[in-house]
Amino acid sequence: MFFEFHDLFFLIKDYSGKILHRSTFKDGLYSFSSQSDTLPSHALTVVRASYQIWHNRLGHASFQVLQKSISAFTLPVANKRLPVCSDCQLAKSSQLSFKTSNHKSINPLDIVHIDVWGPAPILSISGARYYVCFLDDCTKFIWLSPIKLKSDVEKVFLLFKTSVEQQFNRTRKNIQSDWGGEYCRMSTLLTQIGIHHCRACPYTHQQMGAVERRHKQIVEVGLSLLSHSKLP
Repeated sequence: MFFEFHDLFFLIKDYSGKILHRSTFKDGLYSFSSQSDTLPSHALTVVRASYQIWHNRLGHASFQVLQKSISAFTLPVANKRLPVCSDCQLAKSSQLSFKTSNHKSINPLDIVHIDVWGPAPILSISGARYYVCFLDDCTKFIWLSPIKLKSDVEKVFLLFKTSVEQQFNRTRKNIQSDWGGEYCRMSTLLTQIGIHHCRACPYTHQQMGAVERRHKQIVEVGLSLLSHSKLP
């Protein structure tokens, strides 16, 4: 059933096009009061809609607004359960989701993710306020090195490179970073020593998710150890 509005009258039709009701436009309103003499009277019924349909009709209103509207106007509702609205979720997202990557390196040191965390609110005993994290893409093993300044990354990287290459008897092939300022200065060095620098796209932290998730775990473990150390 649908409504068809004209300048001086309106019609109610079924989906086959049959006219169910006709009324006139009077005093700025379309009124049901005047019935057509040529058409028989019809009982117009309302189908009970679900919460999801009322949610869509009211412009994707929140659940609280939806409940108040239904209660205030005694709207007919068939199912009082509002599922997760995919349109609302997409509208609130600042960007589209990234596809899950199933890539995994075959050998250790094929790809090493590098990222700096900090500054920390409290200085360490050695005076460090940052740490640089090296994550091997194959083994998921992590190396941490406290640093005082972000500019110390290049020096720490050379020490790390020498240590792991001797330990695994393998040379590093690729490193991946978010192309921050501390890594831009390393570009010439990496070219000289034959390491390919994989750079994440700007403002796409998802491409650095493997190492950034470790930051959360490291910080939470550190806070847990700190709280236990204060216990009597």
